[in-house]
Amino acid sequence: MDLVIGVGNRWRGDDGVGCAVVEALPARTGVETLAVHQLVPELAERIHLARRVLFVDASIDAQEISLHRVEPSPQRGLGHACSPGGLLAWTAQAYGARPNAWLLEVPAATFDVGERLSPDVERRLPETVAAVTAWLDREPGAG
Repeated sequence: MDLVIGVGNRWRGDDGVGCAVVEALPARTGVETLAVHQLVPELAERIHLARRVLFVDASIDAQEISLHRVEPSPQRGLGHACSPGGLLAWTAQAYGARPNAWLLEVPAATFDVGERLSPDVERRLPETVAAVTAWLDREPGAG
């Protein structure tokens, strides 16, 4: 099974784009989606069952939608400090293995209180969903 995890706070503008993306994905056989407020070590239980994992998250630093391979990080962190790499390290420690993982970063600028995505992020939503779909269509080793 492939696992797509949308990360973000829906009450903080563009920060909720990861959740919006996974909610916009059509259902697919062999794909599980999760929309989460933040990454926490308890997600390792689901992650270790996946063939591969894609994290989708807002990025204040990204200029374009971008896909990056994620490796386990020794900086595991907790709560808001838990990164995809840290979560992979928790998964490997708890289960002795971890799937291959990627991070899809979505450019974001507005993190003000509110449920609405900014017009730029809203406009990029179909492109972002298409990027996730393309990732799902690739062979597992291809990224």
